[in-house]
Amino acid sequence: MTRRLIAHRGEPVTWPENSLAGYRAVLQAGATFIETDVQITADGIAVLNHDPSVLKATGTGLPIAETDYATLRALPAGYPDRFDHSYQDLVITRLDELVDLLRAWPDSRVFVELKQASLTAHGIASVVDTVMGIVEPILSQVTLISFNHDALAHAGNNHSVPIGWVLREWSQDSRHMAESLAPDYLFVNRKRLPAKAEHLWAGPWQWVVYTVNAADEIPVFIEQGFQLLETDEISKLLADPCLANLRDD
Repeated sequence: MTRRLIAHRGEPVTWPENSLAGYRAVLQAGATFIETDVQITADGIAVLNHDPSVLKATGTGLPIAETDYATLRALPAGYPDRFDHSYQDLVITRLDELVDLLRAWPDSRVFVELKQASLTAHGIASVVDTVMGIVEPILSQVTLISFNHDALAHAGNNHSVPIGWVLREWSQDSRHMAESLAPDYLFVNRKRLPAKAEHLWAGPWQWVVYTVNAADEIPVFIEQGFQLLETDEISKLLADPCLANLRDD
């Protein structure tokens, strides 16, 4: 089961999302796959954060692409609305810090999502090339993912790295774009799946669905053809005896 589940932003129900402490905890719990989000600061530092600003992480609404790294690093990043003051010792994590952590977990794999705000602010080539330079020490463990089709095309054409496209919608246009891009993975929000059951599109990719937190839903999605499932509660699911007999292949 460890090779079916992806720790979505670490484990945001237990730890501040995209925090180094959260990733360390899920790796220690047995996670093989993790997912993270990358934004680029005004001075070109790759940091882990989902949103364009650090409002949720810090309580201060500074836009990452317009703020230097030192200013962001000085802010406690414990997601105060979610965890109050429990994690006020945490700070915004740099991508290179996650790379250093994963070097100690060579069997782990990370999906690195390139976020649109930074792609818009800095340009596709700059963001892709910055991220690729940082992940070079663990390149065999890395897959780049994004909603941005052009960013993934640039990555695929200029770097030797697996790519995963995150679908904005379930449509024939999206299917044609997937066939043109031929990514290694296709990610889809479960809420965007068609109400009427359809076969998943055939192609060279593996299918990933997000976000799945209930143990009894996992066999259903696997039966539909999904190879991987993103979850906010990976520690709980890995420890669930009802999932112990599910095959990883």
